[in-house]
Amino acid sequence: MALAACNSRQVEDVVLDYGYDYYPLEVGRSWVYQVDSIIYDPALGGTSIDSSRTYFREVVTDTLHGESGTLFYRVEHYERKADTLPWQIGKVYTLSRDEQRAYRDEDNLRFIKLAFPVKAGQEWDGNAFFDPFTQVTVAGERIEMFKSWSYRQLTNGEPQAIGNLSFDDVITVQNADSRDNVIELRLATEQYARGVGLAYRSLDILDTECRVCCNGDTGDACQGLSWPEKAEKGFSLRQQLISYQ
Repeated sequence: MALAACNSRQVEDVVLDYGYDYYPLEVGRSWVYQVDSIIYDPALGGTSIDSSRTYFREVVTDTLHGESGTLFYRVEHYERKADTLPWQIGKVYTLSRDEQRAYRDEDNLRFIKLAFPVKAGQEWDGNAFFDPFTQVTVAGERIEMFKSWSYRQLTNGEPQAIGNLSFDDVITVQNADSRDNVIELRLATEQYARGVGLAYRSLDILDTECRVCCNGDTGDACQGLSWPEKAEKGFSLRQQLISYQ
């Protein structure tokens, strides 16, 4: 009987660790990120490539209740081009969480960021609340950013260094991976640190018709080129946590 009770408690402890603290929600929390991006823009005679660095600051400032009783956390998003410049507010979005999912509502789109309990190999439709053919504008060009997205947790918690920060427990979530597609790249990954939240994000959203590089021939010549060599529109982004509280 003692052994059975012990085993029961051990199972209960494992089941109760759903991993909610990979997505901590609390008024007063804040995160600062360094964001490096490259934008590809069709131009006369070729493709214009513009790289930049920006800093994001996101602060949980308040809570509000939705019609269904869901508790939403209001997040103010600030940006600046250098760490010597003042922060400028850019937008407001919300975060929320229930027993099974973690959500981010931003730019009129609802994303399911995590599925609980967290575990490697788990898959879900993170963009289930909107049309996957939704278009976004990048440098004046329309692009179907969310085509072929499929969310999958790649790893269980493991130690990892991200920039100058070290974390004891990080999970990696793949949002999209269409590297087999010759003309549309949708590659997206996020990493969440336990007790911290989003620590790293990478996005490669690129389209090509192989016109600039290969006169429209999507055959071997175009396929043999890297995406930075053949991209004609879209962007690449790397968002890295540099401080938090």
